[in-house]
Amino acid sequence: MILFILTELMTRLIIFLFAIVLIELYTFSAIKTIFNSRVKILYTILNTLIYLILIFQIFFFYDGNFNKFFSYNLTLIFILFISKSIVISILFLEDIFRIISIISNKFSIKKKINFGRRRFVSKLGLALGSIPIPFMVHGVLIGRYNFKVIKHVIHFKDLPENFNGFKITHVSDFHCGSLENKKKIEYGLNLINEQKSDLILFTGDFVNNTYKEIIPWKKLFSKLNAEKGKFSVLGNHDYGDYFRWKSENEKKKNFKNLKDIQKKMGFNLLLNDSIYVNKGSQKIALIGVENWGDGFKKKGDINKAISNLEEDDFKILMSHDPSHWEKIIINHKNKFHLTLSGHTHGMQFGIEIPGLIKWSPVKYRYKYWAGIYENKSQFINVNRGFGVLGFPGRIGIWPEISVIELRKG
Repeated sequence: MILFILTELMTRLIIFLFAIVLIELYTFSAIKTIFNSRVKILYTILNTLIYLILIFQIFFFYDGNFNKFFSYNLTLIFILFISKSIVISILFLEDIFRIISIISNKFSIKKKINFGRRRFVSKLGLALGSIPIPFMVHGVLIGRYNFKVIKHVIHFKDLPENFNGFKITHVSDFHCGSLENKKKIEYGLNLINEQKSDLILFTGDFVNNTYKEIIPWKKLFSKLNAEKGKFSVLGNHDYGDYFRWKSENEKKKNFKNLKDIQKKMGFNLLLNDSIYVNKGSQKIALIGVENWGDGFKKKGDINKAISNLEEDDFKILMSHDPSHWEKIIINHKNKFHLTLSGHTHGMQFGIEIPGLIKWSPVKYRYKYWAGIYENKSQFINVNRGFGVLGFPGRIGIWPEISVIELRKG
């Protein structure tokens, strides 16, 4: 079994390295065709340096945490990879036509075949390959802070009368380890308070890995305020599973500190638990489960969380991963009127034009990936996330603050 896994990993590594070498050779052939030797030498030095820095970071400094330098270097390689992939697609097409030309001429000595790279095709490839670069740079510098307040009104026939017009601000995926610009983050958090909602609900992934990521932002998060309180649940990143801990005890201590610091900031963390939110003589149930995700940690226990509730209670569920709603909640014997999730980030990349198009590659992984969905008279809102992870930017899928108003009828 171990041998099979190692063989599988080695095969994937060889394929990956082969693809990298192929992309680099094709890109260099385009540069060689157009530019002089000085440019070629400069490109080779800079390109090699970027890869060497990444390799050095992985083997000597990487501890499971995406520090800013590592993240930005990886982002630079990713941007260049996208651009080079476009270049190689153009040059590869040229090679296919060249092969067809050779075959059609049957290696005729009467007609000379040009085996060199055409300057026009190389220029076209490099020009097209440069198109994504400004969009990605914009996503890193501006897009990640382009906070959008998205408002929804949802009607429920069985909503208690006193909660007609009740407002919930839903946020998710702060990922404090990736937060940078204090003024921009403060602006985003102020937007949350400006909604003056009855509840603020946060659906997981406060951090990338460790509770210490929150400390520089603790004061700002403590200022979040709502009349009926602010509540949170855990996401898959909050358990510290993606970090290289020195010991299991260190990991457990971090987890405890993460829960404690949320409490100190005024968040009521619901761990497979529920509470009632009262308004006058009426109430609704607020439920929070630990992370449950298809392909991720499954600690969420919905039956435990609702054990003290009545079946006919109006229920709002906080669950980090929308696959939980798809796989478990929709078909549960109890009705969950509204579920709030995050996790997908909308992949931080896509195209959204209200009423016309809503697309992101993440849709091929998650059926419910952004916005409001309804199934069997039950609703889910999948928040696009407040922060970022991995790629430190957003293109077309902006950081979101959801405001949901409950209406009777």
